[in-house]
Amino acid sequence: QRLKLALPGASDNGVFSMATEGVMMYSKSCKVGVETMVPIDGDLEHLSHDHKLTAKILKKRQEELARRARLSNPRLRAGGPPHEDLAKQVAAKAPGMEAEKAETEFYAQSAVLQDQILQTVEGMKAARAREKQMDTVDFSLTHLRKEQRREYDLSDPMAIKRETLPDPEDPQYGPSSMLKFSSVELTPELKHQRQQQQAQWLREQMEEKMARVHDEKEFDRRFDERTLLASHVRAVCEDAEKEEARQDKIAETAENLQLAEMVRQRNKARKAADTALKDRHVHSIKNDDMICEAHDWKIGATGKLIRTEYKRLSLEEEQDVYNSNARQILDKREKAKTAEMEKASEVAKINCSVSVLGALEEERSRQQKERTMRMVNANKSLAVAKKEADKTLHTEYLRYDP
Repeated sequence: QRLKLALPGASDNGVFSMATEGVMMYSKSCKVGVETMVPIDGDLEHLSHDHKLTAKILKKRQEELARRARLSNPRLRAGGPPHEDLAKQVAAKAPGMEAEKAETEFYAQSAVLQDQILQTVEGMKAARAREKQMDTVDFSLTHLRKEQRREYDLSDPMAIKRETLPDPEDPQYGPSSMLKFSSVELTPELKHQRQQQQAQWLREQMEEKMARVHDEKEFDRRFDERTLLASHVRAVCEDAEKEEARQDKIAETAENLQLAEMVRQRNKARKAADTALKDRHVHSIKNDDMICEAHDWKIGATGKLIRTEYKRLSLEEEQDVYNSNARQILDKREKAKTAEMEKASEVAKINCSVSVLGALEEERSRQQKERTMRMVNANKSLAVAKKEADKTLHTEYLRYDP
């Protein structure tokens, strides 16, 4: 049983009532031009001039009553929030999720469209480059043939065949030219002998080349035979290795199945133990006095307060805290008013000082301007006198006196 509060408005069951007709008071609103009667508790009559503070205290008391009512119901305390509230939250979040989904789809469609546009542009660029390359090749085949190049004469294969022996009687060489060729004085017999010797050399080269090609073919044949034999041996070895690996994998799989069954049984036993431990923990938590908050605080055998069993202030202590807070707020407001008044007086003093300093600065500027004008006038008079003196001197200098 909770202790009954010795406050006005406490009901028989020990719960403070904020709507009891006998202790309900009314407070006028402090807003200028608005006369509103606000219901307050009887113990807050001394704070009726501060509407915001009383409203805040009443709101705190209503929240405390709702919390205690919720804790007194085991179903609400252990089952969490009601499904109706959760359904309202889900319904409130649904439009936002739909909007986010629509926005995501819109961005996805935009990305696909941009991808298609970029692919089309890249295709057009590739087609344009291909067409340019084909035009370049056609132009080269039409106007840049090898016969039309300037350096073609240096690599012309028909140049030697078109050459002719120079004629000693040709007049273009002139009378100072001297030509002598080794073939001019050759007889037909020497020329035929030289041709036969060259033909013999060519036949020997052909026979040597054929022998070399035959040796290479024989070497390639022997190499192919040995390669086939080595491939067959390697295939047999690979088959044996695959079969051995297959048997090892079968044995490994069987061992893994056994280990998996052992792990499954161990995890099952561990899960059962964890479930039992969690059930005991939940039962102890649900039935714990500390979680249920059956008492605000407890007094030990020594007559002192048990620190670990302290939950919250009692209603009397809480009301005392609210009263202390209200007095502190009033003191702060008075201090703020005093500070504002002092600040206003300081501002007035500063304004007066600024006005005096401004007047002094204006007088100083006026005197400075007056001195400057006197100095300018004096300089002008001196300049006029100097001009007259210079003029007199110039006249005397130009005057001729023989």
